[in-house]
Amino acid sequence: MAPERPRAVGTAAIWNTVAARWEVGPNWYDQRAADAAVAFFHTHLRFTEGEWAGRPFLLEAWQEHDIIRPLFGWKRADGTRRYRRAFVWVPRKNGKTELAAGVSLLCLLGDGELGGQVYSIAKDKDQARLVFAKAGAMVNLSPTLSDLLQTFKPSIYCAELNASFKPLSGNASGKHGLSMSGLIGDEIHEWASGDLYTFVHQSSVARRQPLEFLISTAGQRMGFGWEQFEYCVKVQDGVVEDDETLVVIYAAPKDSDWTSEKTWEAANPNYGVSVKPDYLRAECQRAQESPRLENDFKRYHLNIWTEQAVRWLPMDRWRTLAGPVHWSDMAEANRGRRCFGAVDLAATTDLAAQLLVFPPDDEVKVWRFVPRFYVPAAAIANRVRRDRVPYDKWAREGALIATEGNVVDYDFIKAQILADAEMFRIERFGFDPFNATQVMIQLTGEGLPTEKVRQGFLTLSSPSKDLERLLLSDMFEHGGHPILEWCAGNVAIETDAAGNIKPSKSKSTEKIDGIAALVSALALAGSEEAGPGPSVYQSRGLLIL
Repeated sequence: MAPERPRAVGTAAIWNTVAARWEVGPNWYDQRAADAAVAFFHTHLRFTEGEWAGRPFLLEAWQEHDIIRPLFGWKRADGTRRYRRAFVWVPRKNGKTELAAGVSLLCLLGDGELGGQVYSIAKDKDQARLVFAKAGAMVNLSPTLSDLLQTFKPSIYCAELNASFKPLSGNASGKHGLSMSGLIGDEIHEWASGDLYTFVHQSSVARRQPLEFLISTAGQRMGFGWEQFEYCVKVQDGVVEDDETLVVIYAAPKDSDWTSEKTWEAANPNYGVSVKPDYLRAECQRAQESPRLENDFKRYHLNIWTEQAVRWLPMDRWRTLAGPVHWSDMAEANRGRRCFGAVDLAATTDLAAQLLVFPPDDEVKVWRFVPRFYVPAAAIANRVRRDRVPYDKWAREGALIATEGNVVDYDFIKAQILADAEMFRIERFGFDPFNATQVMIQLTGEGLPTEKVRQGFLTLSSPSKDLERLLLSDMFEHGGHPILEWCAGNVAIETDAAGNIKPSKSKSTEKIDGIAALVSALALAGSEEAGPGPSVYQSRGLLIL
């Protein structure tokens, strides 16, 4: 009986290799093919740089048993490879680029396929050339391969098979006529979209057993890379059945201490080999002193996906503050209560946000937030396709209000604000005078108590710090609204010389309109609620999250 394919969990899984063949359903394990793939690395390839340069490429146990043996050993009933695609998610400095270079040469030569076409793709051609350049260096270091292959600037060529390995630029244009037999995809988390990958993938239709080898570290929780990682997790967990995709993930265990050396070792299969403990200790120390470096450390060295590059709000804490009332019931649960509001109309062709904040009272002991988000219906499909932002799902759930046309319908928003004024006791309603003056003039004419909320440090620093304080003291409930959470995960801050802070749209990874409106609403509520005495920030200082 064949052993189950082991999952990569930070330590190598060693298989019993006594038998030459195991069978599981229609698939079977070819011990000799797996041995040959391993022998290709050990016999014909050399490392290309650092302290190992020129030495034989002896696979580490995790590389051999979690990747190379299953990838080249498992077969279908017809004798072709079972796996047509492999995703390897591993932190930096674990040798994934050298491994990918070796796989590219094995794809080029191992199948003996006439007219084989192996390609390397990445976010741009310079990145794609990294794997290609290592493969060329391996050829030049190997007496056997240098006889079989010719290395040129644009390609590595095998005359006997009329086969080649080439790097491609980062876009799909001008790629007609490809017939991919092997594909190396590097640093998927950096790809702006999957257009080039899809184009090259579809070109393999005439190949008997094409192989895609996709490698990456973690990135930010958005776009094509995050979408692929989520898919891989579902495959690995058995939620999605995909018999032709091999998934190998090395990452810090969930809820582990990111500052612990045990966590580093679990996440890095080459810990103590190419990943130096002293280096990680120094990097971790720097990361503990800077939120920005903390996220870099988590992504690059622990393979943990993060919300944004410059962290402001800790999202693990944010998610604990949904409260007992679901976002869809939050408005009704606060009917008739006193509140403060604000609107962010920064984008006429994309997201607009309205936020109502309800201060604590005798019945409800914490702050509550009621967000409303608007988007032109015509913009939804493009945002879903281009940026992988699930506007369509949010609209179906009712979290996003789609207005007719290709620009935000300000009349619709005005009508909703006036309806809210009937439902709640809105004491003050804020707006950015830069872009919403006309709308607010009209609402003022309807009796709404509108006020300008300027977007500088002087106005926004105090409510921004109030939001930090409320978050750290578990003093608000947001109902788990998905778009407000998305905005909170996107937001970065900027700081002036005096230590004042405010949300920064230019530094944030994606839309932050919901948090921008929330901070503006808190600005009105804070000035209304402020009592005598010094600010907590004067006596304690700013908390660094």
